[in-house]
This record gives sequence, structure tokens and C-alpha cells, in this order.
Amino acid sequence: MTLPLEDDSRPPYIQTAEVLRREIATGRLKPGDKLPSARALQDQYGIASGTVQNALRLLKSEGLIYSVQGRGSFVRNIGAPVEEGQEQSPAPSPSSGLTAEALAEDVQDLKNAVKQLEATVMRLAAMVQAQQQEK
Repeated sequence: MTLPLEDDSRPPYIQTAEVLRREIATGRLKPGDKLPSARALQDQYGIASGTVQNALRLLKSEGLIYSVQGRGSFVRNIGAPVEEGQEQSPAPSPSSGLTAEALAEDVQDLKNAVKQLEATVMRLAAMVQAQQQEK
């Protein structure tokens, strides 16, 4: 299944988030369920890695999912009664914006992106330097 990119003027990450949001709302993805991997979502919807990451980031900011580094993204259990001795992070209120967990994940994502950019810049600088030495 690919996204209806031609039929929908919204950005692909919003379309992807909407599909996943609908799967959560209908119960196809239940609280605690692991979402498909980013690679699986890319293949399933015919979208780029960055598009998947932006869609997941949007769902995190809405408090619908959370991620565990190295394990994946999971549907958050919102509104369920908390049993004695069990902790549950509160769902963000509409006025609160992002949760601390989502912000921490975004910061980590940004740090990773900066590392990738630094590596690319260093590689490009080496290429430019090599070309200048050839002249």
C-alpha cells in the first residue's frame, strides 16, 4: 500500500501519521503494540526514511506513541486506569505541547543528525581539498 500522494495535498509525513493514527484509533494497533520498523513503514507506504521519522515524531508529540532506543516505537496506553504500584506517564495536555520524553527524543534525533551532517561536511571538505591539490 502506498500513500495517495497524488490525491492528497498534505505532506507525506502528515499522511503517514494520519494512517498510523487511524490504526491506533480503530484498535488495529493497541496500547503496548510495537509499530512496524521504520524500514517496514518505508517499504509499506513507499516513502523516505525522513518522512517516516517526521511522522513518528508528530505522533510522539501528540502523545500517541513512545520510542525505546534500540527496540522501536510503541503505542502509548492513554486513559487506562493505573494499577497500584504502576507508573504511567501522563498524556500531554493540548496546551503543554511536547512531553519531556518526546523532547528528549527530539534532542537525541537532532544530535544524531548533527553528527551525520558533520561527517558529510568533513567528507566534502576532503573532496574539495583533494580537487584543489590536483590543480
